[in-house]
Amino acid sequence: MAEWLENKERGSLWTMRLMLFLCRHGGQGLVRPLLYPIVAYFSLTSSATRAASLRFYSQVRGHASWKDFFSQLLCFARTLLDGIFILSGDTDDYTVTSHGREMLIEEQKRGNGMILLGSHLGSFEACRILVREKAGLNVHMVAYFGGSQKIRSILDELNPGLADRVIDPTEPDAIFRMRDVIENGGVLAILADRVGIGDKKASARFFGKQIDLPAGPYLLAHVLGCPVYSFFGLLAGKNHYDSYVERVAERIVLPRQGRKQALDAYVQNYADRLEYYCRKYPYNWFNFFDYWKEKG
Repeated sequence: MAEWLENKERGSLWTMRLMLFLCRHGGQGLVRPLLYPIVAYFSLTSSATRAASLRFYSQVRGHASWKDFFSQLLCFARTLLDGIFILSGDTDDYTVTSHGREMLIEEQKRGNGMILLGSHLGSFEACRILVREKAGLNVHMVAYFGGSQKIRSILDELNPGLADRVIDPTEPDAIFRMRDVIENGGVLAILADRVGIGDKKASARFFGKQIDLPAGPYLLAHVLGCPVYSFFGLLAGKNHYDSYVERVAERIVLPRQGRKQALDAYVQNYADRLEYYCRKYPYNWFNFFDYWKEKG
């Protein structure tokens, strides 16, 4: 499943900057209609992505069509556009129906740092910003941008302060920065649905087939001794997101005896919740590669 790291970014930096310019100077009324021809172009020219998408919807629903692929790409484009406006500080027009956010607020009141597990289902970035603003959470993102430097440069342009809240796990001091965030009562937001090159893996069943998911977030939580929550931010309508926070564990316990079984149980629990929300918000699935390729 690490093939996502090998995919080159589509589009050029100047195109992304053009969209950024249009967003800043034309607003949503100008840019939103442009999404349809852009999505139509990519739906017609992205054969490998289309094949992976159709396999996903066949797995989820038992059938798939070109309409599913187009709707998925359109949902993805809308969340990217929302991300631009939100990162630019334009959050007044957005609403979030929050489920479980109060648990994070209570943890912070007690001075507890925590790990927040996200995914490429919906907009983790957009909802992270919205929830942080409304809940006052000190959120730091643990993210690897090795294959997405164009996107990272755009994010830095949108919100220069964002770089201070991003921890690259490949940097030598990453573990110390993550420890400091937790010890200071902050939140580490980590994507938990993709395995990177060199990552430790755990096995789980997802829509009836075996997949690999990263073990790192759970191993980190075990070492840091902090609570772990899952977080899903799903596009549910124009400028509206549904966010769901669920407790994974008050503490991740990985005993010496039965360590693998305990780890797999935590990972399977997360895979089950990911599957649940995939069924509920199928067009929010933004893993545009063959998710089951390695396990078949």
